[in-house]
Amino acid sequence: MRGKKFLSVLTAAAMLGSTTGLAALAEGAEKAPSKKKTYNYVALGDSIAAGYGLYKGEGLDPAMIINDKLLADPVQGAYPAIFTGYLKELGAQNGVEVKGTNLAATAFRAEDIEKVIRQEGYQGEFSKMILEMFVKTIPADVLTPYHEYFNDALSEADLVSIQLGGNDIVMSIVPDMLMSENPVLQASGVSLALTLFGLDTTTAMGAGIKTINDNKDKITAESFLEAANYMKNVAEKADELVEQSAEHVKGVVKAVQEVNGETDIALISMFNPYRTEDIEPELTEDIFSTLGPIFSEASDAAAENEAQVDEKGVPTDGYIDVLNEKVEQVTELKKAMETLNDEAAEKMMEQAEKAEDISELKDAVTEITTDDNEAAYYAMVDLLDKIADIEEVQKLLDIINSGADVSQLPDITAVIEQFRNSTAAAEAAAMAQQIAGPIAMQMAGKNVDPQIKGLNEKLKAIAAETGAVYVDVYGISPETDSDPHPNANGHKEIADIMFAELSDMVRERMSADGTTTADEDTTGGDDTVSSDEDKTVGDINGDGKINVTDISLAAAQVKGIKALSAEFFPFADADHSGRIDVTDVVLIAAHVKNVKHLS
Repeated sequence: MRGKKFLSVLTAAAMLGSTTGLAALAEGAEKAPSKKKTYNYVALGDSIAAGYGLYKGEGLDPAMIINDKLLADPVQGAYPAIFTGYLKELGAQNGVEVKGTNLAATAFRAEDIEKVIRQEGYQGEFSKMILEMFVKTIPADVLTPYHEYFNDALSEADLVSIQLGGNDIVMSIVPDMLMSENPVLQASGVSLALTLFGLDTTTAMGAGIKTINDNKDKITAESFLEAANYMKNVAEKADELVEQSAEHVKGVVKAVQEVNGETDIALISMFNPYRTEDIEPELTEDIFSTLGPIFSEASDAAAENEAQVDEKGVPTDGYIDVLNEKVEQVTELKKAMETLNDEAAEKMMEQAEKAEDISELKDAVTEITTDDNEAAYYAMVDLLDKIADIEEVQKLLDIINSGADVSQLPDITAVIEQFRNSTAAAEAAAMAQQIAGPIAMQMAGKNVDPQIKGLNEKLKAIAAETGAVYVDVYGISPETDSDPHPNANGHKEIADIMFAELSDMVRERMSADGTTTADEDTTGGDDTVSSDEDKTVGDINGDGKINVTDISLAAAQVKGIKALSAEFFPFADADHSGRIDVTDVVLIAAHVKNVKHLS
């Protein structure tokens, strides 16, 4: 039985600082073990592993929400279900019953999965927001049971597959857009979120344009430029998020091991779900057609709001002049801010928010700048004299704060001049390509190979560090339309690669679980403590082996169920701290599991 049940309970109790599990462990040591008859596989992941998009029926896609119904009838086309089928065939050959549990959750990030495992009642932040935004009739507490589902399944797992990380990159940016006060960013975020969920271009685009139309009165030239600048610069954040994503995946691996120190873990790589570079022109068309009209509508709304449209509603030359002037002001203000040191620039931002007029802000500049920074003072004061409106300055600073680089903003007005009217599809596409194109490709994952490959390298290192098995599925065939989720063939490819990589390990575990005797790894044998001077730390009973019997003896000591004699303390004191506590039990368990050997 390899001590699975005992180690699972022990590890969870130890890591949570509880001794309840230790009592059950020590008491269980007196009972004869029963041979394992089942092999439990648990899948953790996001919408891909959940099988989102495979359901072709009416109503809510069942892969959106984990509940009892979905657990009883999982999405059969998803790779965890296909892989479970392969495991059942292998189990039949070894006389072992196989159970598969798919706990993948649509829109969940690795960060969310770790919190679900560790925190009772945790609701996935982004997943909850997506459900509330796009699925209006869900119960408020629909996500609360996840913690129990996860911990119950993981505590019994023999194998856990984890495919996470992509959402930590993309889904960490989209919420910023959706929750932005800028209607143009909101609209882009809505359309991108729907595109990521595989909705057709028309629906995704329509939702974004509706947001624009609903907020026409709030859209100005500044909001349009701010959104464009954000879209240009947010790609820089993606590289930082790769590192954060890897850390969150590592957190999931650690959390699983804390619940169940005995389970095998397969870390599944990410793949590019948005097709390959050889059909780049085709794949750019759908994202351009989504974001192009949104930016066109936004610019039109801004022109209309500032009375810069003609009788037909077309932006006039005057509106282009307004944009050019604002772009010039942004550029000059950015340069002026860069003449200040970091501390002075931060104070400038603070004072600009508080100031009620330009003169008050100019007084603040006098206090902020020092005598040895006279050039910065005059550059800032001269610019404030030109603008002369405190609200205008605040808006321009918002544009600067929305992205690190404003150098490409002058290109925006040149592009706008090319189309004039948002109903001209070709011109809208041209605008999207030059303004929204680069970041749209990043956001939708259609050109994220560097990020995906970088994340996979980090996942491979995490697998080596934590004892997990790395399974490379990067080269699978992705979907052939705009849906980012793999089709049935893609799911089968993932399952095939997993089985080829993991079958020997699974077969070995099935075979060992079916033949393990109490004398090998369980606590059903003699637990008499020997005083043999040749025994090592961890071998508490002196039988020449460190196994679950020794774990139970240490656990019984910690709980006070069965005390060890003082002369045997050194062999139970695994961390050499001079006392026997939960840490020693965990260290002995890690040695038995071959996770970390005792020293």
